[in-house]
Amino acid sequence: MDNFPIVFEAPQDGQTRKKRARLVTSCDHCRLKKIKCVQSRNSSKCEACANARIACRYNDRAQYFAERGRIMSSNNSSSTRHRASKRGGSESHISVTILDPFEDRLSTSPPSSVSSGPSSPDICESPLHSSSHSWSPPRNEDHCAGLSASPEQSWHTASYHASAAQLPSKGSYQSNIGLHGTFSDMPSIDQHALILPLFDPQWPDRPHPTLMMQFIQTYFDHYGPSFPCLAYDETIRQFLEQSLSPVIATGIAALAAWYSDLPEVVRRGAADVSAAYCGHAKALVSRDNEHPPSIETIHGLVLVAWAEYKRARMPDFCAHVRKAKFFAEQLGLTDGSLIALATNDYDRHILQSTWGVLRQLVTTVETWSG
Repeated sequence: MDNFPIVFEAPQDGQTRKKRARLVTSCDHCRLKKIKCVQSRNSSKCEACANARIACRYNDRAQYFAERGRIMSSNNSSSTRHRASKRGGSESHISVTILDPFEDRLSTSPPSSVSSGPSSPDICESPLHSSSHSWSPPRNEDHCAGLSASPEQSWHTASYHASAAQLPSKGSYQSNIGLHGTFSDMPSIDQHALILPLFDPQWPDRPHPTLMMQFIQTYFDHYGPSFPCLAYDETIRQFLEQSLSPVIATGIAALAAWYSDLPEVVRRGAADVSAAYCGHAKALVSRDNEHPPSIETIHGLVLVAWAEYKRARMPDFCAHVRKAKFFAEQLGLTDGSLIALATNDYDRHILQSTWGVLRQLVTTVETWSG
């Protein structure tokens, strides 16, 4: 028997193993053309898309993160519920259910045929002009009536219902009956289940990762030249590594919501989504007062102040700018001592740009207050 060799042919044929998705780092255009995708720092477009004057999209990468988020949610949902039951709600922390009240309204409100369209992104000009960084202080007549109302009013007056055009029509039901034979064969679709929450269920301090991918792209498309303190490639890297500051991420989401066409934003309304992210950022800043300030804290405060400016919330805008200036003085950014300690040109450029932007905002606050 020792002379008979035993050979196992393809022992893993019976095992089904799903291939893990590879992280997509190139845009869709470069992947299609099979060329190298070279990213620029202060623009969301790569060099190939900029030269071709086309939109630089990352739909493959967004699909990857959506699939990744679903897998992580399914794996951690049971453990999260177990930890929540053990805590019993005794701990004091920022709850996503409090900061994202839209889900309850979507599930409890009756259907309505009237929907509120996305708010216009050009309601209020930003304090930093995208081309020359020169601007005039806002006047009372420049503030829109829709955004000057109190937060309590906006929660009750905004519409969170799907429009009639989003619901299946009678003709679609008839065509499906002809295809499937009977009406009972049609699968039931929950319209509310398709809407993602604004914040990550696993990390309530951060916006939802699937939404954040589009928010980052939209932010740099519309605000990148106006705020050179953030680099596109560095922001994407920090987001992928989950090291992006929650305050910065929330500020990006609050600004990008005005230009977003995501269903999660359109259904809720851009003004209310931006207000939810601004309120969340304010809670994060208040909680982070116990920790020493950093450049990331100043960047987050500037972004949130900018978002409050677009909402015509001038008292909140001034408060965030004053706090950012106070932190800048503590770090030595205002007197140039922190800039002198920069070890490379990139860090020096970021610090100089940060102080330049903050100085313009401080001038705006002094002009408006005086």
